[in-house]
Amino acid sequence: MSRQMNAMSDKIWLKTKEMAEALGCHRNTLSRLKQSGFFREGQHFRTVNPLSTRPTFVWHETRVLLRMNAV
Repeated sequence: MSRQMNAMSDKIWLKTKEMAEALGCHRNTLSRLKQSGFFREGQHFRTVNPLSTRPTFVWHETRVLLRMNAV
């Protein structure tokens, strides 16, 4: 397990920028995968404020890394 993942393992839900950094990809890549249905809402990501006109998402670190085969 990498040092970066050890440092983040205490925090399960990560902001989009943090999740992208953990994966080594751009945040737009996460958005495209989310829109394509690769990630499931409630399992891999959730909306911080569902009533917002511009939603902010958080990502479940372990589930996303497993889905991406990055573990």
